[in-house]
Amino acid sequence: MKRIKKILSIALCAVITASLFSGCSSKNESIDFIYPFSGNVNSFDPQVAATADEFLIAENCFEGLVRIRDDGTVRDGVAEGWEISNDGLTYTFKLKKGIKWRISEKSAVTELMGENFNPDITADDFVFALQRAADPSTECPLFTSIASIENAGEIHSGKMAADKLGVTANDDYTLVIKLKSADEGFLNAMSTAVAMPCNREYFNATKGRYGLGLSYSMFNGQFYVSSILESSYILRNNKLYTGSHPSSVSDVTLNIINEESDVAQKLKSGYYDCAYITGKEYESIDDSKITVTPYSNKLWAMVLNKNRQIFSNTDLRKAVCLSISNPETQQHSYLTKAGGLTPPSCSIEGKPANEAIGNSSYSQDTEKAVELWRKGLEEEKYTSANLTVIATEDMEATAKQLVQGIQGSIGKISSYGKEGKISFSLKIDVLSQKDFDTAFSNGEYDLALYCFESDSQSAVTFLGDIIKGNYLGEIDGIDSLMNEAQNAAANDSAAKCKTVEEKIISDYSLLPIYYEASYYAQAKGVSGVDFHPGSGRVSFINATRED
Repeated sequence: MKRIKKILSIALCAVITASLFSGCSSKNESIDFIYPFSGNVNSFDPQVAATADEFLIAENCFEGLVRIRDDGTVRDGVAEGWEISNDGLTYTFKLKKGIKWRISEKSAVTELMGENFNPDITADDFVFALQRAADPSTECPLFTSIASIENAGEIHSGKMAADKLGVTANDDYTLVIKLKSADEGFLNAMSTAVAMPCNREYFNATKGRYGLGLSYSMFNGQFYVSSILESSYILRNNKLYTGSHPSSVSDVTLNIINEESDVAQKLKSGYYDCAYITGKEYESIDDSKITVTPYSNKLWAMVLNKNRQIFSNTDLRKAVCLSISNPETQQHSYLTKAGGLTPPSCSIEGKPANEAIGNSSYSQDTEKAVELWRKGLEEEKYTSANLTVIATEDMEATAKQLVQGIQGSIGKISSYGKEGKISFSLKIDVLSQKDFDTAFSNGEYDLALYCFESDSQSAVTFLGDIIKGNYLGEIDGIDSLMNEAQNAAANDSAAKCKTVEEKIISDYSLLPIYYEASYYAQAKGVSGVDFHPGSGRVSFINATRED
């Protein structure tokens, strides 16, 4: 299924009672929560969820076979128990009986399915969901997390029909999943959006509209999307939920923010109960009463514009990359030196991506840089080399530090070329974020200190986004290597991703510099919010507040 256009205000006539904002905290009273998010929701279909906001909704409004607490504990979900074969290749789940779907707009569903449509959630709902995730037409962003299932790779590459996936409903409440290779992270994958149930009959009845607004959505979690307003999404407690983990939280208001919103200060004041904040925001509030869960989901990299004539030469790109100063991180605690492309918030084979993939980058080598610079200039017969670096205002000091090596090596010797005097200049243009984005998208730069942000836990998705974003220009063979990574077995995923990273880095069009940490933060008195760093999954099911 193709990604669909952003949902506008689907329901504008919802009545929000005073209790929604009452801030009740007694154990005998319901609790409401307010959380800021961007409103980047294109669908309520878990199998196509791609943004942090979509993952958040899936986490709270759906329940998969199992649940994972933020401490890694695996708990029952729709499955009341499961068995794993000795070789780790066969998972047998026993489902609870009597678990029902929650329909937000009953009249719309009744029109499609009839008055008596009220099915239990069965094993076939999970069979169908996983088949959809493997089907290439769905374009499931989290496919790689289930690539270890038998025949998943063949299905995703179009070589086999989706019904050949190694997933079987032995009966209504027994689900068997067979893997082609052992996968330590498989149970975790079963707790994420990719594996949330999907009713086959209802999906087919929507005729391609599944998840597009409340009229074509059903939920089975502790909450459901009750209404969508101009400035917020309202999640209400699902009173029809009969699973093992009901929530005492009555409502969650997902407050849509804009660029001017001061999230950090509203968190400090207690207006927001919890929030996603940047490292810079966390340093600005400096409040020990706020508890945080850090994770590194951003990559700062120096991008070389291959559309510039000077950087069409590989030796000249390599010379610049090898001359860039090794980064320093003393200024900010939330920055760490990057050893590769994929940030630690992404995971592979049950490990942070940077650990699983290993170091794929290189360090400063000014001697080699000078050698390649002279060689490239002579080949191209350049008489001048004028470079402009663009950076945002908050990264000015970092950009200046990084280019010192360029000035002190290739810049210093540029006047000694064999063809005579070589004119060399290097300047930094410091731009507002808006102007930077415009200049970068228009290709108006030689070098750019650019931030890549991961919206999911998938290393494959992150690398794929870099390639699809056309930041690198043409790299021979990269699409084939990326396809291999997308269809790799779970125990081979890290190796395939490393090959992709090394291919990109060896093109010398992108040099990783820093990983930047962000934070999930809880306000004073708030506890029990489960954060799954890097995935966008924030669960309010176990949340509590003490005033």
